[in-house]
Amino acid sequence: MSRREFLPSCAAAVVIFRRSAVELSCIARYDGGGILKRFFSQFSDYIFSNGFLWICCLASFLICAVLIPVIISVCRRRQWYDTVDERKVHTGQIPRLGGVGFVAGFTAGGLLYVLADKTSVAVFMPFIYSGIIIFIFGVIDDFRNLKAVLKLAVQCLAAFIIVMNGNYFRNLFSLELPAAVGQAVTFFWIVGIINAYNLIDGIDGLCGGLALLAVFTYGVIFSQSGNIGAALCFILVAAIAGFLLYNRPQASIFMGDGGSQFLGFMIAVLPLFQATQNFEEKKVLVVINLVAIPLVDVIAAVWRRIRDHRGIMSPDRCHLHHKLMNLGFSRVQILVLLLCIQTLLCISVGIAMSIKTYAAEILLSCVFAAVLVFFSAIHFLNRSRVQAMSQAEIRGTGTASDQR
Repeated sequence: MSRREFLPSCAAAVVIFRRSAVELSCIARYDGGGILKRFFSQFSDYIFSNGFLWICCLASFLICAVLIPVIISVCRRRQWYDTVDERKVHTGQIPRLGGVGFVAGFTAGGLLYVLADKTSVAVFMPFIYSGIIIFIFGVIDDFRNLKAVLKLAVQCLAAFIIVMNGNYFRNLFSLELPAAVGQAVTFFWIVGIINAYNLIDGIDGLCGGLALLAVFTYGVIFSQSGNIGAALCFILVAAIAGFLLYNRPQASIFMGDGGSQFLGFMIAVLPLFQATQNFEEKKVLVVINLVAIPLVDVIAAVWRRIRDHRGIMSPDRCHLHHKLMNLGFSRVQILVLLLCIQTLLCISVGIAMSIKTYAAEILLSCVFAAVLVFFSAIHFLNRSRVQAMSQAEIRGTGTASDQR
């Protein structure tokens, strides 16, 4: 990377982080240091007063943790392994149906909870129907490599079911959106986030880890109002945790397209549950920060493919984890780095949800801008590395020709 390209990125990052630090220091002085304590006190009250939720979470975790070894055994016996090609980073024969475990665990735990709370059944079922549709076609794609158009059609169908059941974004900050606009935004949001989590699933533990942290944060937010969304979030977190026992580096199993698309779908639709007025006003900034890593990665992928006159669903090796590997990071280092960034994003959201001033919007905007700067810096560093390698290869070829 040239100094002309790199220095502006660094300067922008410094300005953004400095502005965020100023905002946080002002918030801390105003609140006396009790921001997160106040926010999480309601979360702890919800958790410890809901014993049946613990049972459902335990059931979700155990079902997944027990099923995964069975799935691994079946996959090995039938040789159902993930394909190894030029865009994959793993080697060896790894089963890829891990999504079956956490989808089964979540569905069982979720149904157990909503059947006990009969008033929630009608709310819960459209999410399950749509999620199962996404998951089934994702599993079929793992075996048959479905055409991109068919996969997109299935995703659109699932999004349509959700929207037509009255689940859509109703506010943009404090502005109420017309129903048609809210439905259109929600439709494209669901399809986009499904693909974002599908594309980010490139190294052991990454997609599951990012999803677990995001869904847990959703659960903490929903616990402020005590609605069904909070319970579903914690049940899903338990199921993902059961899967991650076997998906951490070196992974014994992958979640497959069915699993990654299901997680993307759930993370896209969970914010559609109504919560506190404070959350409704900040919802847009909250959700884009919680999914910032896969969201920016998929936007960059679409832009890259349009620029190169390729299909937007065509695969490549230019995603964030590929670029970090080109820069010399190991898979474990990439996992730790991105999960640390995701943790900071979740903490920022928690702080923002604890204050009711415009400082929350400023904080979340600065944090998301910092993510954009991070992606830009990695892009330019990777481009510089690729160009240097290409030039070295050309010089090496020229030298070899001269010697002949």
